[in-house]
Amino acid sequence: MDQSKIGQFLKQLRKEKGITQEEFAEKIGVSGRTVSRWETGSNMPDISLLVDIADFYDVDVREIIEGEKKSEMMNEEIRDTAEKMAVYAGAEKSKLLRLAQFFGIIGIIAMSVATIFTCVNYEPSLMSFVTVLLSFTALLSMMVMTLYVTGVLRKIAGNKKITILIIVIIAIIFLVVARYMFGVLFILAIAVLDYSKPMDRIEGIENYDKSFLEEEFSGDMTSHFFLFPDDLDDTEDAEFWYEYKTGLFDTDGSFFLSAVYSDEDFADEIERISEITCTVNDGVEDITQAVIYDEDMYNYPAYIAIDGYTHNYEYALIDEEENRIVYVLLGYPDYDELSEYSDYLKSDPGAYDLENGTTLGRFCIYSVKSQQFDGYCEYD
Repeated sequence: MDQSKIGQFLKQLRKEKGITQEEFAEKIGVSGRTVSRWETGSNMPDISLLVDIADFYDVDVREIIEGEKKSEMMNEEIRDTAEKMAVYAGAEKSKLLRLAQFFGIIGIIAMSVATIFTCVNYEPSLMSFVTVLLSFTALLSMMVMTLYVTGVLRKIAGNKKITILIIVIIAIIFLVVARYMFGVLFILAIAVLDYSKPMDRIEGIENYDKSFLEEEFSGDMTSHFFLFPDDLDDTEDAEFWYEYKTGLFDTDGSFFLSAVYSDEDFADEIERISEITCTVNDGVEDITQAVIYDEDMYNYPAYIAIDGYTHNYEYALIDEEENRIVYVLLGYPDYDELSEYSDYLKSDPGAYDLENGTTLGRFCIYSVKSQQFDGYCEYD
């Protein structure tokens, strides 16, 4: 069977009729693109359409198959045979199509539900965005496949107005998605740049200003520096340094103040720290929380104001042998990067893993669970 010859024959017949590909396509219920493929020999007409094509061009089915005219009259016996073949093929095809339609509809319903659940539980992240994008792609593919096997897609392709409308809708959706994706890629690019840039380091007791630290970092670090002293006037010796990196979404940083006191001032400072409380209104009533004393988490006894809440940690380590107190505030700590300060970190590096590590229930004296909404109220 010479497909190219058949295609040339179909093209000859159409020209003899004096009609365009689109006009012929409308007559037999296919798209102009399909007719074009027949005439170029890249595709063959479905067997169920052969009789309709032969009738329209007033030729024998055998002549179409052979790609040339053999007679002027179509043998009735051959016509009947072709019609029975078409009916048989159509019946077999319809069974398969019904099965494909059933599973296609089930697939569309399942993908729609899955996509809705994914969107409802959406949390901004690269993985969540990719999941939503893949869900929409799978849903769209399933819909196109179902429309194709049901024949609706072919009918749509044959209607220019509907085709144009669908193209316009798809173009609008594409522009919206493209704009959203551009925004996401832009944010990701900034996030990558933020992540890769180095920490800014400030050191020296002359740079210690509690009011400035609270004003500058309390929002991102979820701390009001209650444990830190107001000034260093009562210290005999002190070291202060901090490193920070302000990103698009948060601030990563580490603040260390090591202060040595006289016996009397050391005792007074411990008393001050131990009595620290913070009162926060949960929407119904005022809740007062005190710092927590712990002797196991760190290499020194510690008074803790924050432990894991929004990935932040604030605590004061008590070194009784040296009359020294080390005040620490960490935001998104990386144990490896802070390894040189391991004496001032948790004894167990794995404890910083909020999913599998150990914390004091993500404790924070500056925050309480709201009684009015699903979230937390914070000290202001």
